[in-house]
Amino acid sequence: MESEAQADEFDRLFRSTFRRVLAYCLRRTSETAAHDAVSEVYAVAWRKRRHVPDEEHDAALWLLGIARNVLANQARGQRRWARLIRRAAQQPAEPPPSVSTDGAPDLASALAALSAADQEILRLTYWDELPHRDIAVVLGISVGAVATRLHRARERLRAALATQSKEKQHARR
Repeated sequence: MESEAQADEFDRLFRSTFRRVLAYCLRRTSETAAHDAVSEVYAVAWRKRRHVPDEEHDAALWLLGIARNVLANQARGQRRWARLIRRAAQQPAEPPPSVSTDGAPDLASALAALSAADQEILRLTYWDELPHRDIAVVLGISVGAVATRLHRARERLRAALATQSKEKQHARR
C-alpha cells in the first residue's frame, strides 16, 4: 500500500513539474537531449523520492537542481565525445564566431564566451525568471553568493559584448 501511495505522489509531482523541467532543459540543450535529460531527472527523482521536499515549489526547485546536474553530465559526455572525434580525425576544433553575420554584437556568442557558471546564473535569472532565493536553492549556494555571482557574470557579459563591438569597429576600417 505504501508503494502505491508513493507512486501516486510521484505521479502528482511529475504532472505538476514536467513542463517546467522540460522548458528548463530545452533552453539549455537540443530538443532530443532535453527529453533525454528530463527522463533522467525523473529517474533520479524516483530513486531519491524520500528526499523530495513536501512543498510543490520547493520540489520543483529540487528537480531543477537535478536537471542542472544531469545537463552538466550530458555536456561533459558531449565534450569527451567531441575530443575523441577530433583526435580520431586529427582536426582542431573551430572557435565559435565572435560576431553575428551582420557585424553587430551577438548576445549568443558573447554568452557562449562566458564560463558555464556565468551562463547558468544568467539563464536562471533572465530566462527562467527565478528570484535570488530560488536560484540559491537550484545552485546549492547562499542568496548572497547568488547576488555576487550574478553581478560578476553581468560584468563579464558586458565586457564580452564590448569586445565584440570593438572588433566590429576594427573590421570596418
